[in-house]
Amino acid sequence: MIYVNFKKICNWKTGILLFLSTFLVSSGLLAQAPKYIPPPPPTKHITFELRLRYLIAPDISFSGLGSVPFNEPFQTSGNLIDGTERSILYDDGYLTQDYMEVDIIDDALGTEFLPSSNTAATSAFNYQSPDQVDRDLDATTLMFHRYASNLDPSVEFEGSGNGSLGWELNYTKFINPRRNLGIQVGFSFNGFDSRFHDSIQADLYTISYKHQMADGAEVPELQEVTDDEGNISYVPYTGDRILDSDGDNKLLEWLTSEEATEELLQGGATVDTRADLRSSVYNFRAGPTYSVAMGEIFSFQFGAGVSAQFVNGRFSTFEILSSTTAVNAPRRPMNTTEEAEWQVGGYVDANAYYNFTDRVSLFSGMQVQSGSTYSQSNEDRFATVDFSNQIFVHTGFGIKF
Repeated sequence: MIYVNFKKICNWKTGILLFLSTFLVSSGLLAQAPKYIPPPPPTKHITFELRLRYLIAPDISFSGLGSVPFNEPFQTSGNLIDGTERSILYDDGYLTQDYMEVDIIDDALGTEFLPSSNTAATSAFNYQSPDQVDRDLDATTLMFHRYASNLDPSVEFEGSGNGSLGWELNYTKFINPRRNLGIQVGFSFNGFDSRFHDSIQADLYTISYKHQMADGAEVPELQEVTDDEGNISYVPYTGDRILDSDGDNKLLEWLTSEEATEELLQGGATVDTRADLRSSVYNFRAGPTYSVAMGEIFSFQFGAGVSAQFVNGRFSTFEILSSTTAVNAPRRPMNTTEEAEWQVGGYVDANAYYNFTDRVSLFSGMQVQSGSTYSQSNEDRFATVDFSNQIFVHTGFGIKF
């Protein structure tokens, strides 16, 4: 039989527990956590700052707007080798080559379509408005028009735009023991957009062209359409591309009359304009700064110096002449240019600080920067930004070392 001495076993376990407790206490593992000891005050006299700053939108103007040239091309001649057909394209209609159906070898090989042999007139023509025909004076004459607009390029239009939020990183080194006079260096970025989306009045330039119907026929009338509200509109007339062998097509003479007229109507054109300028501004600055303590919590800091900024712009424009009845309204297609330049100026900076500790502070203030005028071209149109007085409002935090 085996006898177990429980008393010895219990004494053995108790000894182990006492040994472990003594070891842990002596090693400090069961000791209380040490008290927080704050870091020593900064001694390097260096401050790093991160600012969020808001740029109040500068003055921006656009010029050279409102001038829309004639549509091109205007007239083409037929060329079977190049595969082009004869045509005259107006803003309120057109004339194009008509064709005739020709049997090949007594219809044995089918048919094909060849340009009409009538080079003096065509059945393939189109016009848009009843105003193009004066039926009381001469119902055999059809008038076509080409339009353009012109405006003094020196006329300026104010651009609209909002300010923009940007950022700035600053490094300040105080150079005297009292840490109130130092040198500050900063790098920042801001972008802003400006636009002019509006209709402007310009001079309307109109060239009118006369075409006579062949054989003294009257110009085909347009079909009237009345909507539910009683408004009347007209369906454009489009003639046949294929000549009828019976000669029933309405034919319009190709040659224009020598009595074509030119007219300039001051303020008669309405030009819908879109001009957009998107800019990015990178700024470098450096200069002395002076700090004034107002007790242990509050302080003020003032600085001034020189700045250099890099301006990058993307300028887009689109214009269309909208005040005429032209179905093919003259326009200047969307065009975009990109330009950039450096500018040198100065700045003044003022801030109020709240010091949480010897190392961390929160501040807000204002900065004013000077520069020069930035101008960017887009063909013969210009966007101009006045950088002579840039105003920034900012806030941020700083860490001292």
